[in-house]
Amino acid sequence: MDARDECNIYLIREMDYKEVVMRWVKRHSDELFVNELNDWCTDEKRWPQHRTYKLFAKWFSVEVYSMVLDLEEGPVTKE
Repeated sequence: MDARDECNIYLIREMDYKEVVMRWVKRHSDELFVNELNDWCTDEKRWPQHRTYKLFAKWFSVEVYSMVLDLEEGPVTKE
């Protein structure tokens, strides 16, 4: 499997419009960037030091979906 086939999914509070979600992403882009980088490489010295939203947008694509369906009977847990 190619690493590009694997994506992280972030659940955030419900928002009315994609534009509002994208503003949220922009405000939290460094936090998201750090999380993604940590998944690839835990050596922070190898990460880009000047992480901007422009760089985030160049490295990552963001897809917005309004529904998450839980089809399992057990509780959802955070690990």
